[in-house]
Amino acid sequence: MNEKYFEANLKRWDEVVDIHAKSKFYDLEGFKSGKTSLLPIEIEELGDVKGKSLLHLQCHFGLDTISWARLGAKVTGIDFSENAIKKARELSKELDIPANFIQTNIYDIPKNISEQFDIVFTSYGVLCWLPNLEKWAEIIDLCLKPGGTFYIVESHPFTDMIDYEIKDNLILKYPYTSKDGEPLKYEEDGTYTDTDEETILENKTGYEWAHSFSYIINSLLSAGLQIEYVHEFPYGFFAKHPDMKKDDDGFWRFETLKQEIPLIFSIKARKPI
Repeated sequence: MNEKYFEANLKRWDEVVDIHAKSKFYDLEGFKSGKTSLLPIEIEELGDVKGKSLLHLQCHFGLDTISWARLGAKVTGIDFSENAIKKARELSKELDIPANFIQTNIYDIPKNISEQFDIVFTSYGVLCWLPNLEKWAEIIDLCLKPGGTFYIVESHPFTDMIDYEIKDNLILKYPYTSKDGEPLKYEEDGTYTDTDEETILENKTGYEWAHSFSYIINSLLSAGLQIEYVHEFPYGFFAKHPDMKKDDDGFWRFETLKQEIPLIFSIKARKPI
């Protein structure tokens, strides 16, 4: 049943790669000149990656993957979009930064990757595209070496309930969890990186799944991973609400509403030896 949803999402993500690569949000020219795409949370919390093998799940067109390579990691990035992987490979070659990129759906990783890694990393806007987190967690465990680290920094499930069209108030519009495993269907002309009215996507339809915080955590535990910590942060990684403004540290905060709600969470876990 999920195949039709994956197909629609894939068409949309294949289309937006070039749009995202040209957007101010991703600042590709700044990245090429040496700017990191990583934000302070993951740099601080994941720590020194030099010499470690790192698998980046849902890497899009590879900026974070290559940023970890710049910090000394031996990186592999995976994404289900052929266009994204093609762009990532082009960037790796252009910048002369070694990085391995593989096109695969997360759930097909066991068919395409046999290597185990010191670190499995994933971040920012990834879980909503996955219907089954138990299977996701099992694959993470499969990809980790004994003693290896899993790290995720992601939009908080509470954040995904917010109505992003109402500026002068904070209204909860969307469900906390997907009912009966069915995704939320949406139709959008543009993407989160570009509000230019001239940008009209051909593939407007997308499907997202809502996952509770407990489901995320329990999925990792059920796979046998040992959670070291769970952190929550009162700022976001993009303008989830019209009242949010970007600060110098790269994070977005409410400007007038002054809401102290969890907008990002991070989890660090380890595979037992």
